[in-house]
Amino acid sequence: MAVHIVGSINIDIITSLQRLPLPGETVLAEATARLPGGKGANQGVAAARMGAQVHFVGAVGEDESGKWMVQRLAIEGIDVGGIRTLPGEATGTAYIAVDALGENQIIVISGANARLEGCAPVESGVLLSQLEVPIPALASLLAGSRALRIINTAPALIEAKALFPHVDILVLNRPELDVYAPAAQVSALLPGEDAEMTALAARTRTLFCREDQAAIVTLGAAGALIVRQKSLIHVPSIPVQPVDTVGAGDCFCGALAALLDEGRTLEQAVPFACAAAALSTLSHGAAPSMPSREMVADLLSEPATEHALPIKNRSAAILP
Repeated sequence: MAVHIVGSINIDIITSLQRLPLPGETVLAEATARLPGGKGANQGVAAARMGAQVHFVGAVGEDESGKWMVQRLAIEGIDVGGIRTLPGEATGTAYIAVDALGENQIIVISGANARLEGCAPVESGVLLSQLEVPIPALASLLAGSRALRIINTAPALIEAKALFPHVDILVLNRPELDVYAPAAQVSALLPGEDAEMTALAARTRTLFCREDQAAIVTLGAAGALIVRQKSLIHVPSIPVQPVDTVGAGDCFCGALAALLDEGRTLEQAVPFACAAAALSTLSHGAAPSMPSREMVADLLSEPATEHALPIKNRSAAILP
């Protein structure tokens, strides 16, 4: 059917440096670049490159950056008819520092993203959003929509828990889980689970408001957990030597939405999304680094020795 993205659109100002600065420290950068970004835009590009029909709802400013971002999304084949240009507002901007190991620090100025409102309910397909747009706008949207509703709970905002009753799938990483759910004691293990994974799953289940909800906890290089009320599955990632981890979580979300829109199960979609996210770390930038469907399929289907990729353990490059 279609993937409907309601989310942020930013210009990313990316600075490359050997190491991230400590508080109060000045470090010299090696290079800087201006690239398309914003969690919503990144996820939209990722879904489009997975082959999904993507409809985007968002806001940009009445400036050159806004026009450029809308053009960039349109080039990706994304329906940009739902993107509003707001007079007197600036397009969102993210200032990103990336070190030699691919780790990053990000400061975001919301700009027009903070003014998004009046989003029409989505009746079918997959609805994917994040928390870089106003929570009140998302609350009415999610409550009134009948699509499969996915929220990527980033950036972590405790008030966003009010959205959880209206969500079918939560996607969050471990630091975000620390914000939304306190540490929990786990007294018993399910078959095949270890103590750490079980503890993460137990904390995640405290966020569920209905029996039919599911959550995915992304673990970076360790892959992801699929958590339901009575089950837990650990999906490994592909171990790569990252160049830039900016946008990897967004790539995961966009790929996940695209696969679910095709009718795949979570168990089928999450390994594919993990592979896509791993590939996205092998080049610089967020939206520009999103891999194509063919790249991910090739990585998962061909012998690892045929890939000229910086994979740490080639025997681990094929997922079941």
